[in-house]
This record gives sequence, C-alpha cells and structure tokens, in this order.
Amino acid sequence: MSGRSRGRKSSRAKNRGKGRAKARVRPAPDDAPRDPDPSQYLGLSWGRKRRKRGTEGSMDTLENVQLKLENMNAQADRAYLRLSRKFGQLRLQHLERRNHLIQNIPGFWGQAFQNHPQLASFLNSQEKEVLSYLNSLEVEELGLARLGYKIKFYFDRNPYFQNKVLIKEYGCGPSGQVVSRSTPIQWLPGHDLQSVSQGNPENNRSFFGWFSNHSSIESDKIVEIINEELWPNPLQFYLLSEGARVEKGKEKEGRQGPGKQPVETTQPGTCIEVERMVLGPHVSIT
Repeated sequence: MSGRSRGRKSSRAKNRGKGRAKARVRPAPDDAPRDPDPSQYLGLSWGRKRRKRGTEGSMDTLENVQLKLENMNAQADRAYLRLSRKFGQLRLQHLERRNHLIQNIPGFWGQAFQNHPQLASFLNSQEKEVLSYLNSLEVEELGLARLGYKIKFYFDRNPYFQNKVLIKEYGCGPSGQVVSRSTPIQWLPGHDLQSVSQGNPENNRSFFGWFSNHSSIESDKIVEIINEELWPNPLQFYLLSEGARVEKGKEKEGRQGPGKQPVETTQPGTCIEVERMVLGPHVSIT
C-alpha cells in the first residue's frame, strides 16, 4: 500500500474519532432527565440522622424522668406506711380510751344507733331492745392498704342469743369482687328475730336481716353509715336525744314562767357529763 493511501485512511479515522468525541459532549435537551445532585443525598441523610439523634435523646431523657418518678413514688409509699403505722398507734390509744369511757355510759351504743336518722329506719321495736344490750362497737381495718374491715358488735348477756360478739367482715374475693361473711347467730328458743321476719320483704331493711344478708353488698347502706358516720363520732348521735330532752325542758320552763333558777349540776347522763366522760376531763366544754 502506498504512503498516500495510508495517509488518507489515517485522516478518515481521525475525523471519525473527532465526530464521536463531539457526539459524546453534545448537551442534553431541556426535558431530558438529569442525575440528582449528590449534595441533596447528603442533606437528606444528615436530616434523618439529626432527627434520629433527637428522638434517641428525647427517649433517654424520658426514661430518666420516668425512673425518677418511680423512685419518688416508692419513697412516698414507704413514707405513707411509716406515717400510717405511727398515727395508727396514736389513734388506737385514743380509741381504746374512748371505748373505756363509753363502757361507763349504759346503753350508749344502742341509743346512738336509734338516734341516727337513717339507721333508725332499719330498726324495729325488738331490734331496738336487742341493741340496748350492745356495750361496745369496733371497726377494724384489715391491713395498711385497707383491703377490708371487720365490724364487731359486743353484747352483754341478753335473752335473745348466746353470742357475746357478732362480727361482719368485708374483703376482696378471688376475682376481685367484694365479699362478706358474718358470725352465725345462736338464737335462744322463741327469740329468733330472723325466722320471725323470714319471707317478709322488709327483712332486708332490718338490722339482723342486714347482718346475715350477703347478696347486696354493693348497695350496703348500713355498713357505709357505720364506717363513715357512727364509728368516727358516735357522741354526736348519742347527744341528739340529750338535746331533745334539754329542748323539752326549756319548753316546760317557758310554760311555767320564770322561777327559781336551777343550780347547774353534772349528774351522770347529762350532756356536759357525757361529753367529759367521752372526751376526757382535760377538754374544755362551753
């Protein structure tokens, strides 16, 4: 092959190479898809990492705060138990003293029951007679968490039953519902007040009907009254009858007209003497 022909081929090959090179660097049209900017990926990745770090930081802080709350709750529970034990002992001392003083007032608890405006509606004439033998009442809470309680009725010897103490207890059953049980009453012949009222729809509104009934615990009005009103302050209900006698005395004195003023005395059974016996001689009574 001559040198001239070689030169022509070499020139054509060079021209083809230039054409291909020019084709490679040709600008793309405006509507052609373009590769995304790598810096955008870097920005998105950094934002995700930042949010992730912020969430992790909030979770760590939240866990620390929750842990502090749990520790504080545990401290409060321990402090509550300590205070409950301390004041429970102090309260028990006053309750024992109150019970001792009430023992010196015949018929105190029976009169307090009869004077309570709501409890009185549950008492028939025979039950009022039975409660006249009631010499003591106790409400015992079961456990510091107050999961239940016992109501204890102490009786003097009487012609109705042999029991010296009748107990009705409330607590939580296996499935969490409230359950109750009571002492079987050993009635003496001819004095069974439950059998007399059996079949009577008013039986549930009697005191001993309530004592032996365990079906309507959720709407137990008597136990609510005893726990929240009678047991905390029986004196206020006992004195209702004393107040009535005082008012009657004032009315009688008004009808008789002015006369010689009576000398104030504190005989057993009067309002002032009863308050001193129950509250103690150190309490000032006006």
